[in-house]
Amino acid sequence: MNIDLSELIEQQGSRTGQGQRRLNILSIVLCVTMTAIVGRGAYLQVLQGSSFRARAEHNRLESTLVPAPRGIIYDMHHLALVENISSTDLVITPSELPLREHEDGILDRLAGILTDTPPEEIQAAITKARTTRQNTLLSKAISHDTVLEIEKAERELPGVHLASSLVRKYPYAESLAHVLGYTSPVTAEELDEHTTLVVTDTTGKQGIEKTYDTSLRGQHGFTSTEVNASGNQKTDLGTKAAVPGEDLTLTIHADLQKFIYGLFSEANEKRNKIRKDPIKGVAIVLDVNSGAVRSLISYPSYDSNTFSQPSLRSQTAKIFQEVGNPLFNRATDGMYPSGSTIKPFLAAAALQEGVITPQTTVRSTGGIKVGPWSFGDWKTGGHGVTDVRKALAESVNTFFYMIAGGLDGTAGLGVDKATQYLRTFGWGANTGIDLPSEASGFLPSPQWKLKATGQPWYIGDTYHLGIGQGDVLATPLQVASATGAIAQGEYLYQPHLIEGSITKRKISIRPEYVRVVQEGMRLAVNDGSARSLATLSMPIAGKTGTAQIGGTEKTHAWFTSFGPYEKPEYVVTILLEEGGAGDVDAVPLAKEIWQWIAERGLSAQSDKL
Repeated sequence: MNIDLSELIEQQGSRTGQGQRRLNILSIVLCVTMTAIVGRGAYLQVLQGSSFRARAEHNRLESTLVPAPRGIIYDMHHLALVENISSTDLVITPSELPLREHEDGILDRLAGILTDTPPEEIQAAITKARTTRQNTLLSKAISHDTVLEIEKAERELPGVHLASSLVRKYPYAESLAHVLGYTSPVTAEELDEHTTLVVTDTTGKQGIEKTYDTSLRGQHGFTSTEVNASGNQKTDLGTKAAVPGEDLTLTIHADLQKFIYGLFSEANEKRNKIRKDPIKGVAIVLDVNSGAVRSLISYPSYDSNTFSQPSLRSQTAKIFQEVGNPLFNRATDGMYPSGSTIKPFLAAAALQEGVITPQTTVRSTGGIKVGPWSFGDWKTGGHGVTDVRKALAESVNTFFYMIAGGLDGTAGLGVDKATQYLRTFGWGANTGIDLPSEASGFLPSPQWKLKATGQPWYIGDTYHLGIGQGDVLATPLQVASATGAIAQGEYLYQPHLIEGSITKRKISIRPEYVRVVQEGMRLAVNDGSARSLATLSMPIAGKTGTAQIGGTEKTHAWFTSFGPYEKPEYVVTILLEEGGAGDVDAVPLAKEIWQWIAERGLSAQSDKL
């Protein structure tokens, strides 16, 4: 067999050339592919590296909120009036919820655990979380048994988490409710308005808790923990400590507050044996020389814990339905015809304006007549010859008809001057007390009457103003504050509940005229309408008031007083809504309060009360 060696070499060369070409093509493809891979890697590492690092950091870090303790509120002797207690809450996190079609399992499981929560409320919380894309509170302050069940069912409840928080406890319950107010869970509006709030927070809704909410809140902290892919804890990465809220010291004397509330409660128990509607009333004790509020009672009251502690929240509906409106702060927001408690301030005005002198007298024969209209004294047959001191002591209406509107040729103050001086004593405007709401009272005028009723102002309207009837209205706090100005003699102090700066303004009444008014109020205790207080060991001065309500036979009972007489330190003001007569019904309650103060030797220094 002849083999052509040259042909073999040629064929081999041909195959070798083809292979080389294939190799070259493959090399080019590999080169392009590697370039793309390297380029993509560089892009991911250089251009998107920070993004991936952030995602990795998010995935491996878990933050837990450390709730900031709300500031403690103390009375004037540093007695704690509130407490913070631990709470475990249930929160929905929308980003971790399953798809909607898998939601029923969570609903059923939660409904089986939260047996006191209607299923529709659970559904509403989940829907709200999805809609707002924000963490949503499902249940606050759940029980220990519920916590254990939630922990046991954790894998079946994606998007449902336990969270720690603090809630308020109010040891003084009803007696301080209208001063302290209460806290309750944060609202959606508050979350939108304040970025530092979280869904497990509570905020002040009434009283001091609301007025000073921002100061009391503090700043939350957190702990950061590194976790692995399965969610198991590995390393504690650090803690940012929570900053507690600011503590507050009130001017309130807690023991005095509790004592006065007890007086109302005892009286109400006796009343309930006769009639079912509760006593409705106010008691206020002020420091004459600063405006500090030592006690402020509005009755009936409510338990602040009902709103702050979820275990009691089912009782809130009952509070809203109770007769007597216990949520209403009658001390600051109640506006009432003042009755004769207006007389000391109009007497001071008349003396200052020269309408009367300390020696001016009027003969009281039982009332006066203007045309067909009669304006009577409370005492049948009248009080006889009366000067300003006797007029205050015996509450002689005829004398104050003369002061206000004039009589027998004597010009009175007139409505404009009378209301001008009442404003000097703080009537017709908010006192400025540091509570969320306050009524301003009302001082009528001819312009107001014409606009409101279409009727002109008559002399009879001025006479009614002179004895605290007609359309004039005042709050118990206004009456107490104005009484403090008469007692102190020079300044009207702004009532306040937080120890600190003092705000005052001059009343611009000459001292000798203030003294005349004080003497008249002292006579009311020694020989007049409040003479049942003459036996007190502490000498006091006061003015009773019995204010008619519209055209009815019902009356409000007033008594406002100050003591000790020679060196005044405190004001005690009482209002009993539809409570009868000032001398019969309000004075005995004031007597109990003054005895409490006197027996404890608290009259020497106001800062000891």
